[in-house]
This record gives sequence, structure tokens and C-alpha cells, in this order.
Amino acid sequence: MPAFRKVVVKVGTNVLAREDGLLDFTSISHLVDQIAALKQAGTEMILVSSGAVGAGRSLFEAPEGMSKVVRRQVLSAIGQVRLMEIYRQLFANHGLFCAQVLATKADFQGHTHYNNMKNCFFALLRDKVVPIVNENDVVSVSELMFTDNDELAGLVAAMTNADALIILSSVDGLLSAPPGEPGSKVIHEIACDDKQWLKAIAPSRSSFGRGGMHTKFR
Repeated sequence: MPAFRKVVVKVGTNVLAREDGLLDFTSISHLVDQIAALKQAGTEMILVSSGAVGAGRSLFEAPEGMSKVVRRQVLSAIGQVRLMEIYRQLFANHGLFCAQVLATKADFQGHTHYNNMKNCFFALLRDKVVPIVNENDVVSVSELMFTDNDELAGLVAAMTNADALIILSSVDGLLSAPPGEPGSKVIHEIACDDKQWLKAIAPSRSSFGRGGMHTKFR
């Protein structure tokens, strides 16, 4: 019997990307191997994955003069296809299917959309399928965008009644001080009502993503 019956894993762009911002296929392969092992051991797995923009960047060079929003939409639309093809091939090596779920914030606000998506998740999890979730950047408007996929992962975990939400990061964890400072150490456990940890969170964003440590604890 697995320790957790249902787990949501969130992986950000900084974990999936190399230093140049393009996809790191070795990291993605290792991630899929571990998720597949848990799935085959009886744990229902949901993956919330960034990386579409990075995948698009490796395939397409956006023309000069394109606005930042349109550029992100174009790269995401092109890259999402590539990202899912990579996941499809890797999960197939383990005899598993993956399914694409693209969501917007509006899907969590309307009763009908919410229930439709929830029912779809539960149907997918009954079979040998790993749902892979990402924000639908092509149709999301700035006022209704998720802060980043950390927020999306939290909403998916709540929707599916997950036993655990695991957020993978390119740093060791929540640190008591900035990484370069002497004496900086990992804070292994915090209580929900303990606001002291807020002092340890830097407001900066990750290199290629929209989030950072702060959004992981909101």
C-alpha cells in the first residue's frame, strides 16, 4: 500500500531547462522514470509541468517587433506540442499514457468548468494515464493568469483531493538566508500559522519562470 494514494508533482522551467533556457532532456527523462515508478507502484500521479515556452524557443525564433505577450503565446503554442511529444515517448517506454490538460484561472472559478475538469481528472486517474497540466498561455489574459504554475499546482491538488503536493526546485529548499550568505541553511519544516518563514523568502523570480520561492508558500 503506497504511503500516498494520490500525488501532484509540479516541475518548473528552471528544473527542466538548461542554462541557455532550452529543454534539458536528461532531467525530463529522470523525472518521468520516477513518476512512472510511483504510478506502477499504485500511486495516482498528476504532473504540473512548465517548459512549453522553452521548448518553443528551441524550435522557433520569434520575429522582431513582436510584443512580449504575443511572443509568449506563440512560443508556448509551438512548444507545448513538442513538450507533450517528449512526455508521450518517455511515458510510453514504461507502458503508460499521458494526457494533456491545459487550464486557465477561469476554469477554477466557474462551477460547470470546475466540475468538468475534476471529472476528467478522476476518469484519467482510473487508468494507466498520467495527466500533465499546464496553463493555457494561448488564451489566458493577463488579468486572469496564474501567478505561475505553483498556484496552478495548488489548485489542482485541492481539486483532486491529493494527499501530497511536491514542488520540485532548482535550489535545496527554503533557506534561512540568501544562498550566498554564511550560515544559510535549509528550513525543513514550517507550521501554517508561523509567519517567521516569510522573512526567509526572497521576492525575486526564477531565471526563466514567472515564480520563485514566495509563490510556493502562498
